[in-house]
Amino acid sequence: MQKLNAAESIRGLACMAVVFSHLSLSFFPDLHAFDVVGPLQPSWMAWIHQSPFGFWFSGTAAVYVFFVLSGYVLSFAIYKHANQLQTKVKNMLYKRYPRLAIPALFSCLLTWLLFQSFQVDPQNVGAWLAHYLTQSVSLKDAIYQGAIGSFLFAQSSVNWVLWTMQVELFGSLLLFLLILIRQYQQWLFFLTAVLLLSISYWIWSEGVFLGLSCFVLGMLIYAYARELPLFVAILMGLSGLYLAGTHDNSGSYQWLVALLGTKTYDYANALAGVLLVYSILMSPQISSYLDQKGLVKLGEWSFSIYLLHLPLLYLVCVPVLNQLIHWQVDAQLAVWAAIFIFLCALLCCAAIYSRYVDRFAIQVSQGFAQKIQSFHQNK
Repeated sequence: MQKLNAAESIRGLACMAVVFSHLSLSFFPDLHAFDVVGPLQPSWMAWIHQSPFGFWFSGTAAVYVFFVLSGYVLSFAIYKHANQLQTKVKNMLYKRYPRLAIPALFSCLLTWLLFQSFQVDPQNVGAWLAHYLTQSVSLKDAIYQGAIGSFLFAQSSVNWVLWTMQVELFGSLLLFLLILIRQYQQWLFFLTAVLLLSISYWIWSEGVFLGLSCFVLGMLIYAYARELPLFVAILMGLSGLYLAGTHDNSGSYQWLVALLGTKTYDYANALAGVLLVYSILMSPQISSYLDQKGLVKLGEWSFSIYLLHLPLLYLVCVPVLNQLIHWQVDAQLAVWAAIFIFLCALLCCAAIYSRYVDRFAIQVSQGFAQKIQSFHQNK
């Protein structure tokens, strides 16, 4: 239970890193400096960007943390019923799509409703968020992407975070297949994993390959990893945090760029996700430290936070910022006040969304799986 609670805590913290990443892109773009050519102007943002301390707003590393955790937690859920492994795999297979799709679809419908209800002035935000605020959202796209497009083709123009649903779905399917193969032949399990991951690299993209690899590594951590001494776990965790802050144009990572070139950002962040999950879950001391009620609750809300934070930037954060600036509040103070109000609203809305939409998705997926299994039993 301690490990599972720690996994929830990691998920909650990683989710907040995604939120902070998008806030930085929206209001403090020099923290990422993705589009900057040449040296940054001196500022606190430039200092953080050049430092090895950018992990707290690394949305990319956080996403890879999600994938590793999914591989680990799904493996745990299946292997704890080892005497009924095939039945459990089938049950999880039937549940996985509706469990993910219902909350995703609701988030797209909410986004469509907001965009149809009123327009938000983007003049006080960065280019990344301004593009999101001024896009056109149709009901057809909201339904299609929430239910199908994001899962099959990573289409996410309505709710930009939904590109990860493709990896979550196909990663789960890959995991279920590998678990079934592993119970028969270990060598065939490893051969199939390497073969299918290689195919994913060629038919999809490097990003999908890395995401699916993190799923498999999460499973391997569950199946083969052993408890780490505290010193080793701390060293591994610090290495993960360092890699999570990777930016190709940051002075702290030029030695890595010299080795990996244009692949540095993606591969360093993916490795960061693996190291962070491994170091925490395989250390009883660190797992115990993260087994805190508030962090576990944040983890329970994490999927809702992930799905809702962009719509709430539209609904809460930017309108509050615009109003504060209209009242002639200092621009920097207005930004920080709007962010604070947005974060409070996000946590409140996520709690509600988790309680009603997320739980509804769990109930529907469980009922769907039970009906299919009953059908096969009575056939």
